[in-house]
Amino acid sequence: MSLNNLILLTGRTISQGVALEGGKASRENVRAAGICTFDADDFKKLDCLVGTPVKVITDYGEVVVYSTITEEGPHQGIIFIPMGPWANQLVNPSSMGCGTPTYKGMKAKVEVVKSGKVLGAIELIGRLKEA
Repeated sequence: MSLNNLILLTGRTISQGVALEGGKASRENVRAAGICTFDADDFKKLDCLVGTPVKVITDYGEVVVYSTITEEGPHQGIIFIPMGPWANQLVNPSSMGCGTPTYKGMKAKVEVVKSGKVLGAIELIGRLKEA
């Protein structure tokens, strides 16, 4: 199952900040930043369970993250991934001269992954060196 025409937002979260205290390579960091949060109605359309890996795809890249929903989650048609190595795979690398990539408003597609694995931060960054 997949969802098209979504808008991806990224940003900082308290959970992400706390997890970084344990180190970027920690399992807590993956649980805090290697996630994609959905609107509850959008999530139902994916027909999967919370925690199921999903592939998020933008014009700039793709990454597999864990799926989740929250009570205060994003509105319908919007997904959220905390800033970090997972979100960085999806943003426009061009800073258009200001030194900061575009972290909000990318068009995105999400697919449920049957055999995908959410990589740790070090593993994910290591794959970039291979490419």
